[in-house]
Amino acid sequence: MGNCFGKSSAASPPRAPATNSAPPAKKQRTATTSAPPAKKQRRTEQQQPFVTDQVQTLRTQGTNYHLKAVACAKQSQDAWKNGDKAKAHTLSEEKKALQQKRNDANRQAANRILDAQTWQSSGEIDLHGLYLDEALDATRRFLTHWSKKSKPNRDTVLVITGAGNHSENKMAVIRPKVEELLQKERLDYESVHGNGAFRVTLQPSQ
Repeated sequence: MGNCFGKSSAASPPRAPATNSAPPAKKQRTATTSAPPAKKQRRTEQQQPFVTDQVQTLRTQGTNYHLKAVACAKQSQDAWKNGDKAKAHTLSEEKKALQQKRNDANRQAANRILDAQTWQSSGEIDLHGLYLDEALDATRRFLTHWSKKSKPNRDTVLVITGAGNHSENKMAVIRPKVEELLQKERLDYESVHGNGAFRVTLQPSQ
């Protein structure tokens, strides 16, 4: 019977969200009081207050499940080519189970990021730490929620995307796709906070 858990894979996991995480500060000599976090680390925590240790743990779990699923898929293909269809089927089922665990871990991570916010009442949503599909889905829900609100004192909302300065190759992933969404919905918006957010003009539904 096939089993994927004892194998490793060289395949790359899904692209991680642009968490802008800084490496931990170098270990300092023992002191009577704890040293404050490094300047870069403090800045990162301020930029991503909802990307907690629990969120990062869930993302790591999701990545590990993904790697095991990739290994299963490869072993299943090899078994099929070698004529062992029973083993190929078993490995294929294991792959599906691992993919489900990956999806569950990532869904929990996204929910923790969003549930910790007050976007339903604050008119502001922070997409840091989300994968692209999660970020776009959250943005749609956010805009739909606020388009149905009757708020005389609010005519705009804020979508925080990050500028992508700490993304791979310094290329923003979420920001341009959110802007495409806003354009597709024909919403008026402006780039604010150093190109790290969009201020969107509400169009309440009738």
